[in-house]
Amino acid sequence: MTKYLIGIDAGNTSSKAVIFDDVGKVVAAAATKSSERMHLAPRGRGFEEFDVDELWHIVSQCIKQAIEDAGIAPEDIAGIGVTSFGNGVVFLDEKGWSIAPGCFSQDYRANDILALYQKEGTYDKINRIVHGTLFAGEPGPILRWYKEHERAVYDRIGSVLMFKDYLMYRLSGVFATDLNIIGGSFLVDMDTMEYSRELLELYGIPEMFDKLPALHTSPEQIVGTVTAEAARETGLKEGTPIAAGMMDILASLVGAGATGDGVITSIAGSWCINETHSSRVIPNASSNMPYIHKNEYLNCSYTGASATNYEWFNHVLGDKARLAAVYEQRGYYDVLNEWIRAAEPTMDTPYFQPFIASPSIHVNARAGFTNINTHTSYGDLCYAVVEGIAFIHKFHIDFLIRAGLPATLIRLTGGMAKSPVWTQIFADTMQLPVEIVASDETGAHGVAIVAGIGAGVYESYEDAFARSVKLKAPVLPDPEKAAFYRDRYAQWQRLNEHLLRYWDGAGDG
Repeated sequence: MTKYLIGIDAGNTSSKAVIFDDVGKVVAAAATKSSERMHLAPRGRGFEEFDVDELWHIVSQCIKQAIEDAGIAPEDIAGIGVTSFGNGVVFLDEKGWSIAPGCFSQDYRANDILALYQKEGTYDKINRIVHGTLFAGEPGPILRWYKEHERAVYDRIGSVLMFKDYLMYRLSGVFATDLNIIGGSFLVDMDTMEYSRELLELYGIPEMFDKLPALHTSPEQIVGTVTAEAARETGLKEGTPIAAGMMDILASLVGAGATGDGVITSIAGSWCINETHSSRVIPNASSNMPYIHKNEYLNCSYTGASATNYEWFNHVLGDKARLAAVYEQRGYYDVLNEWIRAAEPTMDTPYFQPFIASPSIHVNARAGFTNINTHTSYGDLCYAVVEGIAFIHKFHIDFLIRAGLPATLIRLTGGMAKSPVWTQIFADTMQLPVEIVASDETGAHGVAIVAGIGAGVYESYEDAFARSVKLKAPVLPDPEKAAFYRDRYAQWQRLNEHLLRYWDGAGDG
């Protein structure tokens, strides 16, 4: 009898529940745009918050809908895996009730806390312990912000959870996390792979040590089972096992089967994520987080916006393409792809700095076009945005390569991977082969795989990859475009260098 697995992928733009069979086929999926349902209006500069209770309502309904659409019996679901973005924070009171909005990872209200850490001399000490580069959207600075600015809320905190951990709590009644997401959110000493009282002292939040969830060291470990209450709300069977899961960036790597040496996984989604694995800590990396295997690290270089730049462009400047799509009776993105393909870029084509969200290459970085003149077309601007997104990925991939990590191919996931035009620009920019996974749901598939290992559906990661991961034909770079993109990228970097000096004097105002 076929056994099914559920992968829950909850993000800041959408949340989904996807049911897979044991060969990786999507049997059913249900998604809701989180951005329309749970985002809260900013309370001030840098606030990016969500309704914690609405998050659970969204996901529970997605689970129920997916089971109904699949037409399967709940008892045939062998296991559940949950993933989400890392960083940000959810905190509950001692009884497990929400007491304040949750914070997204793009929340940067705590920039002043980073400045405080630097003044106190603790910033570099924190980075050495976590083997990464601290930014404002991580739970440590946010919790310190609450301690400094909203003490009444801070004093009521009974549990500190990551986004996905809250969902696991609502499913199982257990306060638990996994080493990858909590380590990647800089709450773990990366040398000992354990919670650290010293680290919490450096953050200035020592009282939070006893509020941290139970720590599971492997993503496939079973943290609990579905409670009777959660079963009523979701349509799941009571007692269904729930795996510890992982952060979405590792889940996407696992769902893409990208564990081979020399494979760089690039996730062109809300964030610009670029990652590989090694046995080394890479100095100045965005993060060196726990990996699926002991004694190895997930080496990451990232900033806070990739395809989000394109979403902004379409939202603010997309009317021309929408009108053309209606007039020509074609798909909106088909029109955009055609205009991008026809752009024929030269060195005079506009450049786009894709810094629409934080964290970025500078605390005051902002997005913008450069090099526009009277001959600039709408298609040129469309192309510039896509190229700019490819360039910020190259910026990070080059960092990993300079650190001595091998790079023979890129496995691309996220919104960018859905467009052949985008993918070709990506390959030409990197001058590396680009592989695309057949499934669009790599994050959900990744945690479905770990749930399958934990529940005994798969013997190992290798067994799961062989049975369930399918790849499309690779997109090969055009060597004749190598010199052109090398020159374009060099100009783009020169613009960034000038802007860095401008941002240095911009301040937070």
